[in-house]
Amino acid sequence: MQIDIKPGNFYLLQERKAEKIFILYKLMVEAGKKVTCVSRIHPDQLNEDFGIPHKDSLWLSNTVGERNVNPLNVGILTDRLIRYFEESEDRVVLFEGLEYLVMQNDFGKVLRLVNYLYESVAVTKNIIIVSLDPRAFSAKELAFLEKSAYIIDEKDKISMAKS
Repeated sequence: MQIDIKPGNFYLLQERKAEKIFILYKLMVEAGKKVTCVSRIHPDQLNEDFGIPHKDSLWLSNTVGERNVNPLNVGILTDRLIRYFEESEDRVVLFEGLEYLVMQNDFGKVLRLVNYLYESVAVTKNIIIVSLDPRAFSAKELAFLEKSAYIIDEKDKISMAKS
């Protein structure tokens, strides 16, 4: 199926291995978007495997660093992303690591993050695409996550909608 990514929307990309989420980086940059990748994958590896510059990544990590976010600090992560979206209307967040956040926190806390981000992109007309492996969630949890999102299957073709 063909999926056209449109500003103001929240997307869930269901994929077993987080790859397509990072391949989308190039598509978004070519469309003139400013992109930040939030990931459990180290920024060096994102740069090496997908050409994503360090300045465009936030690493979910317990280690201290300027571009690192402690996975237990969901509030700080939420605040950073909402402020990023409020800066302008050309922003995209590619988010990988939701499963890791749930492991480090309770599902309710992570669902609140998802809901805040959904509301933020709706108001600011930005885009967020969250990669997740549906096998890592119960049917009930997945239903909550899918409630406000457009669903993308890993086999779908993705393009930016024409403005």
